[in-house]
Amino acid sequence: MKSHLFIFVIISALVILGGCNKYEDGPLISLKSPEKRIVGEYIVEAYLINDEFINLNDIGISEYQINFNKDGSGKTIITSNNYTSESYFEWELDEKKENYRERYKGQNNEWGVWSKYKKILKLTNTEFWFTDNNLQETTEFHLIKQ
Repeated sequence: MKSHLFIFVIISALVILGGCNKYEDGPLISLKSPEKRIVGEYIVEAYLINDEFINLNDIGISEYQINFNKDGSGKTIITSNNYTSESYFEWELDEKKENYRERYKGQNNEWGVWSKYKKILKLTNTEFWFTDNNLQETTEFHLIKQ
């Protein structure tokens, strides 16, 4: 009888945990908070517009790097046609830690307005995927830590 109860408890726990996956493609369980998993230097591994893969080299981008710092700041580095530009931003998660948003620093050194929230699809220790449905096109970024 005890073994039946034990098996029931294990199966119940797996069902409950399986339903608690915060991100569509994220890990079932993580010991690190979402904020700590986001922090790092990433390169854009995949960029999609309306579910269609866009080769960055085909549009003249040879480097696309996004750095998320633990203090909520960040930097984007894009090299296009042998010209490298850097932009600085701040980022934050929503209350449920299912979405994130950012705001960029303008040329006048003042912060712009916060973007609308972007949905986090996958957040592991080495990958960060998100989608932005706030434009006319749906864009999706797949970032991988360097």
